[in-house]
Amino acid sequence: MGAPVVFAAVTLLTYILIALKVPILIIPIVVLAIVFYWKTFWEEVRKIKVVFDKKTFIILAVFIVGIAGQLAIISPSGRIVDGNLVFWSSHAHDASWHIALTDEIQRGWPFQNPVFSGEKLVNYHFFSDIVPAVLNKYLRISSLDLYFRYLPLLYSLLFGTSAYFLAKKMTGSFWAGIWALMFSYFGGSFGYIATYIKDGSIGGESIFWASQPQSSSGNPPQIISNFLVLTFFYFVYSYIKNKDKRSLFASVLILGTLIEFKVYAAVVLLGATLLSGIWQVAFPAGIMAAALYFPNASGGTSFLIFQPWWYIRTMIVEPSKLDWLDLERRRQTYIYENNWKRVISIELSGFLMFFFGNLGMRFIGIWEYLKFAKSSLKNRFNLLFILTISASLVLPLLFLQKGVASNTSQFLQYFILLFGILAGITTANFIKVLKHPLYQIVAGILLILLMVPTQAALLYQFYSRTPVSKISAAELEALTFISQNSDRNAVILTPFPDPFFRIEGPTPNLWGWTDTAYVAAFSNRREYFSDKEQVDIMGYDYASREAQRKTIFESDNSMVVKEKIRETGVNLIYYPKGLSPETDFGDLGLNLFFENSDVEVWKTN
Repeated sequence: MGAPVVFAAVTLLTYILIALKVPILIIPIVVLAIVFYWKTFWEEVRKIKVVFDKKTFIILAVFIVGIAGQLAIISPSGRIVDGNLVFWSSHAHDASWHIALTDEIQRGWPFQNPVFSGEKLVNYHFFSDIVPAVLNKYLRISSLDLYFRYLPLLYSLLFGTSAYFLAKKMTGSFWAGIWALMFSYFGGSFGYIATYIKDGSIGGESIFWASQPQSSSGNPPQIISNFLVLTFFYFVYSYIKNKDKRSLFASVLILGTLIEFKVYAAVVLLGATLLSGIWQVAFPAGIMAAALYFPNASGGTSFLIFQPWWYIRTMIVEPSKLDWLDLERRRQTYIYENNWKRVISIELSGFLMFFFGNLGMRFIGIWEYLKFAKSSLKNRFNLLFILTISASLVLPLLFLQKGVASNTSQFLQYFILLFGILAGITTANFIKVLKHPLYQIVAGILLILLMVPTQAALLYQFYSRTPVSKISAAELEALTFISQNSDRNAVILTPFPDPFFRIEGPTPNLWGWTDTAYVAAFSNRREYFSDKEQVDIMGYDYASREAQRKTIFESDNSMVVKEKIRETGVNLIYYPKGLSPETDFGDLGLNLFFENSDVEVWKTN
């Protein structure tokens, strides 16, 4: 359990050294730390007794299958297939942003926004990109391999170990740890019931809005925050029980840095720790969090919008969710008739579908939740656990996020995550009560069969279709040329994606699909303005840049276009030929910097 603490500590130390403009010091510091603790490490290793019995086989089997399942839905992306770089799911968008950000971190402090050049990076939790930036810079490990393969393996391992050891710590039971691990790796929503009723298919992982922890491997801040939250509870439990300083230090470090790994997790956990009265952790961690957050935040920006019940309402009516318009019509009719008894009944039904649908078989953790709640006034750890779960459920039911409204659904990750721990404890206790081995086996198999369908369907959907998008070999050639032949501080202007995008062929080009940071990511240069969704989330005023970008590519007035290019101050203009501008840039005095079958790149004066 020390590994997540070390991960947080190394990330924090590296950030401080980057801010002090001496990042290279992280290498001798890590080497000295290894040498210093080498003797102690081997003394601890010698104490370990490995016995290959039934329990050893079970834990190894669960870990291997669990890790393989998480890697299976991310590792195929970011590979070259027939010369093209291919991606499944939303990996192209997310990976482009994170790879662009790791390159920005390598440039040094202060960080700029790689897709909004000349502006400081603000309002984003970038700690998850520090370690890959260091590994890529000093060890020359490919950013694609780090993002899609090597680090997901590490994160998945830490995620599983933190779930297993937390449940075992709380109960002293091996089987509670195993079942908590099972729920963490394999437990899915009840989406498969909804999709089967809807169209006879099995799927619907996020049909009730919340993504399940198993698919978080494609979102580095999310999976890192998952294992840090579980590790935090592990060390808080140790501190409350034993009052040892090492556990206090670990708790403060994780909670204090969490805000720059995942702000949603920090908001919930800091608030719950404070309300639980664990002052020794809450106050120093709060000070650390403030010291990390405010220098990297812009003042006066409001990110949350008060919009109660939005998730439940959209869950019911959205075609990609339950698509139950008749229920919404009835609700509106009853409101018109002032039949509030019926209205309340429908609203309660919507909440219960949302609650149980997202939890899936984790709902059996309600028994343990009620036990925790009953003893919470006498047990600060139980109070902390209950408050964290409750806040993670209530906050998204009240608030949306500016820019991308559904982003606050990420609060639900911690509601699901911690309920999985409680479900594991409940399951272990229930199976123990059954006593007869046959009954225990049958109950366990039945539980697993009800737990895994949405996640099994996710794997099927992933591998039963071609990649969602690609960066063509010709585009990769252009981006590599820019990386090798332009000034490191050059700024690139790119067009908007095709507003009338239609899928052509089995795997369409990324440039037509959505606005992403892929040019910044794979050219190692900043962009003037791209990935509008991400820029909007972070609170930048992008209206003028959006207008200039639109004019340059859509206007046929050469004088206006020339003046707008001058105003942007960009060095290069990059566009796939499928998004060619209305004006011939050669007539504007620009120089053709690169051209191939798919791409043109122009150099400004």
